[in-house]
Amino acid sequence: MRASELIDAEARARIEAAVREGERSTGGEIVVAVVRQCGGHAGAAFWLGAWLAALAFLALGLFAPPLSWAAYLAAQAAAFALGLGLAQLPGVHRLLLGPEALERHAAARARRCFAEQGLTRTRGRTGILIFVALLERRVVVLGDEGIDRVLEPGESWQAVVDLAVEGLRSGDPARGLVAAVGLCGAILARHLPPPVPNPDELPDAVVIED
Repeated sequence: MRASELIDAEARARIEAAVREGERSTGGEIVVAVVRQCGGHAGAAFWLGAWLAALAFLALGLFAPPLSWAAYLAAQAAAFALGLGLAQLPGVHRLLLGPEALERHAAARARRCFAEQGLTRTRGRTGILIFVALLERRVVVLGDEGIDRVLEPGESWQAVVDLAVEGLRSGDPARGLVAAVGLCGAILARHLPPPVPNPDELPDAVVIED
């Protein structure tokens, strides 16, 4: 499903309202980004197609009566196309990649998004990103150095991640993200009280990438 379909206009409005409310009591700047997938997965589809083509060739050679080379080639082409098609199914795609690759791709895409959305350019380096990758089913929370400096030893954003993930699993990602933003704002408020004045340095709009 496209990110813009899962996070529709009404959901975006709810999340953006939560961002504004969360930033009201802190000097932190919260950005929420939702992407359909992180990219870099084309090889998984190719290898599934290649394996199925090889299996088709082997099965025909072992179990079928002698066939023409054209028949072998046609069977391999059909198996390869089947593999490419199966790899487009989210569950199959995740299985092909494995959890480590899913984590790695999500973390790398979150870092790029952090830079692309200007989170390193806030006055006090107090930007924080809540990044959701739908295909990978991963949520990444990244804070800039101004936030990392004030966190207590051992303190993490895991509870924020858990709220966003719970919303995805329940089929209501907007509810999960609103809760995650609210908790993020509460944590930031404890460590980074709002300055006077407290300008809104980054857009509150949800970043959507289909």
